[in-house]
Amino acid sequence: MTAAKAKAEAAEPTAAEEPKAVPECGAPHYLPALAHIRCQRDEQDPDRAPGTPDHQHRHQIGDTLYQW
Repeated sequence: MTAAKAKAEAAEPTAAEEPKAVPECGAPHYLPALAHIRCQRDEQDPDRAPGTPDHQHRHQIGDTLYQW
């Protein structure tokens, strides 16, 4: 292995160093005309207590905020 190749491999971040993206909720809007709008909030916590209501879904495009 050449020195240049070793430096290039060392410069690339490993999987452990890359920040993990938080998955989005993705719940669709309940109105048919807005079905393409999906919740951008973080996915629900699987450890929450039974019967706990879901979060209020949100999607923002520019200054327009959709909530459901």
